[in-house]
Amino acid sequence: MEVKLLAAIQLVEKTMSCVILKFWAWVILAFCFVAATLIGVGVGLIGNAFELHSTLPAEIGSVIGFCVCGYLAFVVRGTTMLPRRVGHIRVLVDQLNEATVFSSQEQLSRYKDALATYFGDATKLARVERKIRQGLVLIYTDRCHSERFCFGNSFLTAVVNTGINVLTAFQAEIILAYVIKTASQETVELVAKKGLLLFAQEVKAFSKPLWIVNSVMYVGLILLYSVLLYPLAWVDGIVPFEMGLWVNVFAMVFAWVLKATFLESIVVAALIPMFFSRVDGQEVRSEDIKTFSQLGTLFDAEK
Repeated sequence: MEVKLLAAIQLVEKTMSCVILKFWAWVILAFCFVAATLIGVGVGLIGNAFELHSTLPAEIGSVIGFCVCGYLAFVVRGTTMLPRRVGHIRVLVDQLNEATVFSSQEQLSRYKDALATYFGDATKLARVERKIRQGLVLIYTDRCHSERFCFGNSFLTAVVNTGINVLTAFQAEIILAYVIKTASQETVELVAKKGLLLFAQEVKAFSKPLWIVNSVMYVGLILLYSVLLYPLAWVDGIVPFEMGLWVNVFAMVFAWVLKATFLESIVVAALIPMFFSRVDGQEVRSEDIKTFSQLGTLFDAEK
C-alpha cells in the first residue's frame, strides 16, 4: 500500500477550519502546562521569605506543577481532546467522499455534531475508544511477542503495554473513522468491533505504512523542537530569572502542540483512505486472526 502524503495534506487543507479549532485547544493546554509550572516555581520561591536562600524548593515546585498538570490533562483527555479529534475525523471522512469543499460553517457544524450523532456523549466515546485501544494492545502484543521483554514481571508487562498503547493512537482513530463511515442501525460497539477485527486481519499490510508515517511525524517533531528552541532561548534572555532546562521542556511542549494539530492530522488523513480501500467489501475471517476470541470477549464484556 502506498502512503499518499501529498493527497493527505490536500485533504487536511480542505478541513482547515477544524484544524484551527484543534490548534487553539492544544495551545490552551500548552499554556496550562506553562502556568502550572510557574505556579509551582512561585510556591517554591516563597521559601526565600523564610530565608532558606535556596532554589531547590522552586525547582521541586516547578516539577510538581508540571506533573500535576500532565496528570490532569491525561485524566480529562477522553472528555476534552478526544471529542475534538472525532469531530475532525468526521469532517475528514465526509470530505473524502465529496468533490466540493465544505464551507467553514458546514465544517464546524459537522465537527460539533459528530459526538452526539455517532456516540451520544463523551463518556460513551471514551469507553469505545478505550476498548479499541485495549484490542490494539492485544493485537500488537501477539504480533510482536512482547512477552519476551517482560520476563513474567507484571510491572514490565504494564510498561510494555503502556508503550504499545501510546503507539496505537493512529490505528484507534482509523477504526473510529470506520465507525463513522459505516454508521447504521447497528450499535457503535458492534461496528467498532468489526473495524478492529478487520484491522487485525490486515495488520501485516499496515506495518510498512505505519512505519513510514510515524518516521515522518517524529522527524518533523524533532525539527519543530529544534526551531522552537530559538524563540524560547530569547524569552529566557529577557525574563528576570533563569529558565535552565525548562527552555527544552517548553520547546517540546509547544512542538508537541504543532505535531498534534498538524502532523497527526496529515497522518490520519493519509491512513483513513488506505484502510477504507483495503477493507472495502471484506468480511471478518476468524481463522486469520489469532486474537479473535480475545477481541470478541473484550467488546462483549460490559466495562
